[in-house]
Amino acid sequence: MNVQLLSPEQVADNWPLLKSFLLPAFEHGVGESTPMDYLKRALNYQAQVWVVMNDSGEVVSTALTQFLDYSTHRTLHIVVLGGSRLEEWIEHYSVLEEFAKKNNCKAVEQWGRPGWSKVLPKLIPGFKVVYHVMRKEIT
Repeated sequence: MNVQLLSPEQVADNWPLLKSFLLPAFEHGVGESTPMDYLKRALNYQAQVWVVMNDSGEVVSTALTQFLDYSTHRTLHIVVLGGSRLEEWIEHYSVLEEFAKKNNCKAVEQWGRPGWSKVLPKLIPGFKVVYHVMRKEIT
């Protein structure tokens, strides 16, 4: 498995495929944003699109992230994850955390359905529920 951050050009070129992975995750939200909102943000460097590829170069999952700038610190927010084989590629989570560190983030956050509260801490030690928001401090 390989995790790759896409450039805005790569996002634009591959949007139909990427959207097919992301749409189910957006459908579980409460309508606060759409895939088109994040396409615009990604094209303007306001969000990041990541792909997970298998050894054959086939995309198996996609993730959206964005920086959240609080008055006291910055975090990398995992907006949505879409795709399959989470257990196989989650071991590459360190790529996201390293990206967060390089961009002066204090933590990585994930807001999502209650099921993530049960799964994420088991897959990535350090994540915990904070106001029903998952957060992992960066050390």
